[in-house]
Amino acid sequence: MEKISKFNDFINEGEELSTGGKILVIMGPPGSGKGTVSKKLSDKKGVLHISTGDLIRNSEDEELKKSIASGNYAPDSVMIKMLRKKIKESDISKGLILDGFPRTIKQAKMLDSMLGKLGLGLSHALYLDVDEEIAKDRIRERSRKDNREDDKSEDTIAKRFSEYQEKTLPILDFYGRSRKSVKIDASKSPENVYKQIIKKISV
Repeated sequence: MEKISKFNDFINEGEELSTGGKILVIMGPPGSGKGTVSKKLSDKKGVLHISTGDLIRNSEDEELKKSIASGNYAPDSVMIKMLRKKIKESDISKGLILDGFPRTIKQAKMLDSMLGKLGLGLSHALYLDVDEEIAKDRIRERSRKDNREDDKSEDTIAKRFSEYQEKTLPILDFYGRSRKSVKIDASKSPENVYKQIIKKISV
């Protein structure tokens, strides 16, 4: 297993960034509305939104994109390098939203380490709670609307939910122990979800 200490390979010692805003992780099953609410927060509050899904879809690595489209997770080292590069070249003075990362407890620990090396710290991990069938219906609708290849296969959708249950859901306990986890009812409208977040964490 790759040791967390290897994280130093991606960070220059003494390198720091600062932000007056909050740093948020948006978690939830596929179809819970992570991208929608992240974009709303970004548009209304000026918070930088980084979607790891978009980073991958815009990548020139065709093998990586093919793997993700099949329902697999991206390698940890690849994702952390992408994130670090994007954060370094962006203005995060008003805050930062990470959508789609971390997806495993190991990645959550890597994220904490990376932020610490950059002189930053995670404010909250928002968990968008929604019934699986509602989430799947949203994915199907998104497939029809946006023509996303990774949303078209029922087998791929099922695999993504299985991966989420096995690898991502346990992160809630990890963040819960540090009291950073905030539960949001994501079965409501995007505007309602946005208002819940504003009320609970005062973005």
